[in-house]
Amino acid sequence: MAAQAISLIRCHDCKYASLMQWFENPIVADCTLFQKRMVADSRHKCKDFVQSTVENPEIKHFDKYEARDNMF
Repeated sequence: MAAQAISLIRCHDCKYASLMQWFENPIVADCTLFQKRMVADSRHKCKDFVQSTVENPEIKHFDKYEARDNMF
């Protein structure tokens, strides 16, 4: 059996993405499956992509950067 072709997706359209944006920078998708962050509108392959049913997903906006406790 041949493998099914995986099309290019955007994390912005995935149900596993939590969207956030700092200032006017590109929107970032925080993936709850892989605990990775990606530029939400970049196109790439993902075999675990599931189309979101939310028409206008919430984007958390931040107006400052906060230091992480365990950064170093």
